[in-house]
Amino acid sequence: MTTGIWWIRRDLRLADNPALQRALQECDIVIPLFILDPALPASPAPNRQAFLYAGLRSLDADLRELGSCLTVRSGNPADILPQVLAETGAEKIFAEEDYSPYAIQRDQKVSQTLPLQLVLGVTVHHPGMVVKPDGSPFRVFTAFSRTWKALPQPVSSEPKPGKLNPPPKLASEPIPGLPESPSFPAGEKEAHFRLEKFLEQPVYEYANDRNRLDLDGTSTLSPYLRFGMISARQAFLSATKARANTSNPAATQGCETWINELIWREFYNAILYHFPFVLKTTYSPSFRNIPWREAPDDLHAWKMGMTVSYTHLTLPTIYPV
Repeated sequence: MTTGIWWIRRDLRLADNPALQRALQECDIVIPLFILDPALPASPAPNRQAFLYAGLRSLDADLRELGSCLTVRSGNPADILPQVLAETGAEKIFAEEDYSPYAIQRDQKVSQTLPLQLVLGVTVHHPGMVVKPDGSPFRVFTAFSRTWKALPQPVSSEPKPGKLNPPPKLASEPIPGLPESPSFPAGEKEAHFRLEKFLEQPVYEYANDRNRLDLDGTSTLSPYLRFGMISARQAFLSATKARANTSNPAATQGCETWINELIWREFYNAILYHFPFVLKTTYSPSFRNIPWREAPDDLHAWKMGMTVSYTHLTLPTIYPV
């Protein structure tokens, strides 16, 4: 029987998971593996870490319902993956392709010595596919969006597997326990609950209500998309279905506005893919030498919502954020 590793990174879900689907197509036994990479939480955001860990616990529970389980190891992936391959006799590694400079460098290093297969899944369209006719990347969203929409669009998503063959018993580290935010319960089920609730009505009023701080006018799906507890393809297909279910122009505009927000997410992934320097410096060279004004009192006033009116400022003024 062929054994493969599903290397989980930003795809903490079972439904519509291309990396998992590819693994199941090519292997009889799939080992779900998450690696706590010490390079990633070097500057941890506690809420983000707590959300991730809660998501891992939720994924493990979902896997156990299908007869499998999650294996967790900590360390450099380039060291951990060979260990798991040796322990299990696995022949292949499957993972969703990621586009940050660190992820690209990490995967290139792993691919040099290990049988890693990267699968599209973080975005609907690969950043390398949404380009100008000459192959160069877009720098402006409007042109990017136009080309993105002109590409063949997905028409369906994959359901979660009905059953998984049990993986071999492996040593697994406990998932760190950090208090979970009651405002954002982690997991695939919660992500789908939020999407369904959003599609009942708020999506149709999204064009206006997203700007109303006194209303729950957004999907609240950002962290779930960030860690792949729901796929971008699922979100896009749900939005297009909602758009098709209304003939009201205002409701249609609401759906199209949310679809555009999903495309903005794709655009920023493309910017990161093509212009990795944006993590360390500004996107536009003309903004790289702006003199920053150090004004702690004004910064505190801004945080507290007590900034003075523009008539009291000497323009131009740049506030650090």
